[in-house]
Amino acid sequence: MKKITFLLITFVLSTVVTFAQTNLLLNGDFETGSAGDPIPSWGGFKNRIANDDLTSAKVGQIENGDGSMFQEFAVTPGETYDVTFDYRWVGAGGAANAALTVRIKEVGNLANNLALNGGNNGDGTGYTLNTALDTWMNASFSFTVPAGITNVRLLCFKPNGNKPLNIDDASVTQTLSTSDFQQYDFQSYPNPVKDILNLSANSSINRVEVYNMFGSLVKTIAINNSRTSINLSDLTSGIYILKTEIEGNFNSVKFIKQ
Repeated sequence: MKKITFLLITFVLSTVVTFAQTNLLLNGDFETGSAGDPIPSWGGFKNRIANDDLTSAKVGQIENGDGSMFQEFAVTPGETYDVTFDYRWVGAGGAANAALTVRIKEVGNLANNLALNGGNNGDGTGYTLNTALDTWMNASFSFTVPAGITNVRLLCFKPNGNKPLNIDDASVTQTLSTSDFQQYDFQSYPNPVKDILNLSANSSINRVEVYNMFGSLVKTIAINNSRTSINLSDLTSGIYILKTEIEGNFNSVKFIKQ
């Protein structure tokens, strides 16, 4: 469920982090829309915005019986994407009435189901949810995009005869790589910083992005130089993440703005 507290603790305690790009799913927290309405930004049938009766949080719900929800987004061939969401089967009874499989499909050829890292169905192209009832659980898997595919559909489908399913905090992100970054001898200082942050490396720094503690992009700066200073005087005091790109490799570090 809504993970603001967890994110804040993570940023405070971690000096160097692997920072995920912006969530590729629109309305993945299901905060947009009114209870009872079809879920904004999502397709499918028999889905709606609901208020979870255990947590009182606003969630996406696939209603009783059959139903689905899906969303399409652009991807890059050869890249790996992480999928995660929380879910809860609503109601009592047997696990036989709690069956849903998540798939990643090629847009334009929906018969093509991509292989999943963590897929748990028979052929590895689907993620089948746990059947425990009335408890919030987490689903997570990843997929690597085959050559020639640039758009995919995340599809959650359950056949007739199944209970309502609540979903929250759905995200698809491409994890940034830091494994090849040490070779650039990258430095950023001072930390904490008042106004000017200095950057240096032994190769040209392509650009930097600054994110706040909630993961929102607040500043993008093109650099194309191995040394530079950036003005952060317009930022309010707090904790931020500096994401740096050099030769297609990425690194993210925490800094404190005074």
